[in-house]
Amino acid sequence: MARILLHTLGSSGDFNPFIALAFALRERGHEPRFAVNPANAAKIRALGLDAVDAGPDMDPESDLMRRMLKASLTEPIDVLFREMLVPAIVPATEGLVELCADADVFVSHPIQLASPAVAYKTGIPWVTATPVTNCYPTEVGPIPSIAWRNPPALVGKLAWKTAHDMLAPIDQLANAQYERLGAPPRKNVVLGGCYSQLLTLCLWSESFFPRPSDWPDFLQMGAYARWDGPAPADAPPLQIPEGDAPLVVFTLGSSVINHANGFWETALESIGAMNCRAVLLGAPSDFVIPSELSARVFALRYAPYHELFPHAQAIVHQGGVGTTQAACYYGVPGLVVPRGFDQFENAAHLQRNGWGLRLLPSNLSPQLLRRRLQRLLDSKDIHERVSELGKRMRAEPGAERSAEILESVLGDITEAAAEPPRALTSVTP
Repeated sequence: MARILLHTLGSSGDFNPFIALAFALRERGHEPRFAVNPANAAKIRALGLDAVDAGPDMDPESDLMRRMLKASLTEPIDVLFREMLVPAIVPATEGLVELCADADVFVSHPIQLASPAVAYKTGIPWVTATPVTNCYPTEVGPIPSIAWRNPPALVGKLAWKTAHDMLAPIDQLANAQYERLGAPPRKNVVLGGCYSQLLTLCLWSESFFPRPSDWPDFLQMGAYARWDGPAPADAPPLQIPEGDAPLVVFTLGSSVINHANGFWETALESIGAMNCRAVLLGAPSDFVIPSELSARVFALRYAPYHELFPHAQAIVHQGGVGTTQAACYYGVPGLVVPRGFDQFENAAHLQRNGWGLRLLPSNLSPQLLRRRLQRLLDSKDIHERVSELGKRMRAEPGAERSAEILESVLGDITEAAAEPPRALTSVTP
């Protein structure tokens, strides 16, 4: 039995896999404890899991959040690391070092750049876990954000080198913080430099994204760590428009829900002339559905994916990792309008594998959304492909597989932690 401190950041797509992992670890007799921001700590405690406050809550209406959610392939990543993650290295390290005193193992999300310093200063065995598929350079896997199924290796190598060069300045900023803490410098902190070389768990389905053969051994495949919490106690029962027409779910997940940028209005206008029913999942409680559409279009502030998605024939969403894998798990095609971070890759990944389509935000209009959505609904091939994917994903062991892998290293973890973590060697493609 081990006391395992779990620490993650981000949206529900980042938190929910850690919750699934925590339940799987507890089932195996371990004692998981979360160290997360106060708002999420309260939610986790409500599930019956142990959680302690660590770090501040983000203001969803702040200018920083607005700029992080700008529809751009590169700008949100730059803002996230330069203005949020790097400045937090020192205070986050100081807080987490204290919390690790009561833990046997520290499991963190790799975007927490403080984690290597925490492991170095405490000597605690450190594991990273991520639900993000395009997390590490590869010359044999798909090119991030490009819907090209079998690109030449040279093209992939060039793409990763471009990403490395673009993100290299973050190293200097982060290493200045590590120096303040007396911790070793890191190379490529965005592209693998803050991953534990003891073990990094990949919290996604191998059917969804197979492990590239050139990844280092410390990156190990878990499975889709699915957690979809219940609706709040005061939430009304799930209501779905009646009828035989295809049901389309529009949602922004949890990451951009407060910055819809006209998404709901565009959705309404796009389906006005279509033969379909629709649920606007996450639309504001005061969002008005025109009377001529009110019989076949409902707005729901919240509904668990496991209750709603199995009824849908298509899901239009932002491409967050949680929503993307959930749609695939239930065998539902997706139409992805990405906004930032890994959402562009998730959109490309669905299209390159024939599980859905993408619509870049610069092209978003009611007319083009309608045409792309109709194409998705009419595609027998896409429906068959994603249905087969869903069957494979549902047959996989889920978070139990990741818990088993983590548990398998616990026997050797004390010996592995006897030496302080070393600075990563370069992972430049």
